Amino acid sequence: MKTPANNVPEDRVRAAAGRYDDERGTLTASALAALARRQATAGKVCARCGERLPFRAYRRDATRFDGVYPTCNRCVMRGSG
Repeated sequence: MKTPANNVPEDRVRAAAGRYDDERGTLTASALAALARRQATAGKVCARCGERLPFRAYRRDATRFDGVYPTCNRCVMRGSG
């Protein structure tokens, strides 16, 4: 797999969006819905502070159904988790 020279988030989003463009160069309704669904479900709400954070903000826990600890790293480090 070839990686682009400029591997910045904007370029990756533009490249992914390019796969969903219609002939006029606009995102189709189904592509927008898919992107919105992915954004809405990306991450988890911390059981302690209630903030929605990406999964990388949580410690791994193989015993849990989603694979991460219920409280975020920040709450764990504060001693409130």
